[in-house]
Amino acid sequence: MKKLSRRDMLKLMGAGAGSAALASTGIPFDTKLVGVVKAQDTVTLDVIARQPEYLNLQRQIWDIFERENPGIKINLFAVNENEYAALQARIAGGYIPHIATTPTTTTDAPVEAYSLYYNLSELSDEDFPWWDRWTFDIKNAFTDIYGVPGPRSLEIMAPWTCTWHWHQDLMEEAGLDPRSVTTWEEFQALIEQGTEWAKSRSDVDHFLDLGWHPLVALVWTNAWALAFPEGQQENQNACWRGEKKFNDEDSPWRPVFQWLKDSYDKGILPESWWTREWEADFEASYIAKKSVMVFHGPWLWDKALAADPTITQLGLPATPPAAGQDTWVQYLAAIDTFRWYALIDGVQDLPEWPQVKKAWAWWHSPAVVKMRAEGIGSPVVYTLDEPLELEGAAQWEGVRKDIDIPGGVFENTKFVDPANWAETQAGAYIIPGSTNTWDHNGNASAIFGELMEGKKSVQDVLDWAQANFEASYKFPEA
Repeated sequence: MKKLSRRDMLKLMGAGAGSAALASTGIPFDTKLVGVVKAQDTVTLDVIARQPEYLNLQRQIWDIFERENPGIKINLFAVNENEYAALQARIAGGYIPHIATTPTTTTDAPVEAYSLYYNLSELSDEDFPWWDRWTFDIKNAFTDIYGVPGPRSLEIMAPWTCTWHWHQDLMEEAGLDPRSVTTWEEFQALIEQGTEWAKSRSDVDHFLDLGWHPLVALVWTNAWALAFPEGQQENQNACWRGEKKFNDEDSPWRPVFQWLKDSYDKGILPESWWTREWEADFEASYIAKKSVMVFHGPWLWDKALAADPTITQLGLPATPPAAGQDTWVQYLAAIDTFRWYALIDGVQDLPEWPQVKKAWAWWHSPAVVKMRAEGIGSPVVYTLDEPLELEGAAQWEGVRKDIDIPGGVFENTKFVDPANWAETQAGAYIIPGSTNTWDHNGNASAIFGELMEGKKSVQDVLDWAQANFEASYKFPEA
């Protein structure tokens, strides 16, 4: 197999990641997604790329498969978030992509975590050679949480994390060093200073930038809460188990919403940030270096580097401890048991199933997993034959390799336990059609906006969350 360097991989990601909004990389649904095509004993399989920004990179990996399997062609395509509904409608009409991804082919409704299995194949009975490579019990994890047969999808990447990150040259021009920060209060002082500096620059729109995405309500608030003693993982879990209330006086999210409100009042956050488009406004501003600092997962690191491989980005763990919190704690997403690569129910009945089965096993083989992980720049929950080489992976190099590692810059910062998020476990008890606690795909942005504008208090927002929780989950009787 051809070895791709990290720099080669970044080039393959393409300059499109730096555009104001990622150009549509999905193939028009009315013309090109035609399913299997046979010509002169060649079978063409429709395969969905993990994310649009990794389309070209994954194309190069699948090219290796095609060279090794000359009778099989891979029609690789990506689907942007605004195209999910069209693809899902096509699947409802009978179209079956041969290898799918769950974010694109399953509804993003609030009941997603529980209902994902409805149109996905149950995988455990397949003649699949790599089950023992996962570092956790992948065959039973889905069933253990949701109580239905699984697994329904496979993920080899380690849980992702979100941190602060910035353009180092702009930060130096501002005369600030976020890595000198040791407390939440010091961090607050730094972003206030940075905001004042940005106001003096005609070429910088925002020091700290933010836009709206469901992740802000669903994940960012959980991550930020870890700065505060009341926001620690066990306290968040108590709310998701119904042992405490989201609107209690010591709610894990009370200091988060108060911080957001205070930051907005001070002009730190962009005006009407909850109405700003995630890619077209927020991400594009950072990529164009109109914004200095953001809070994000690994994806924007890569998009910015793909747009300009000469930039230098550094990061800071998400939550320097606030007063009363002794340990610097870093968010990790839950171990993923219901996302990414999947097989749509019915694909096993297609005449090309033998070719699908071969491609599916190849995509999850050790050598290919290594290439995929190095391309994205992520650790894995999978035992490889050779060690990962993540040098040059933007978030990894910029911050993650130094967190909770002896000798690292942030060796005393501790990751949360990604296997211990009660929010994920509660997904088994969600009521179909309910909003979920944060209504992240519904009215959340408006609620956040009303808080920022003073139309709702922090208590109002927490009362709203508690009411949503009570209406969205039905736990078994004790």
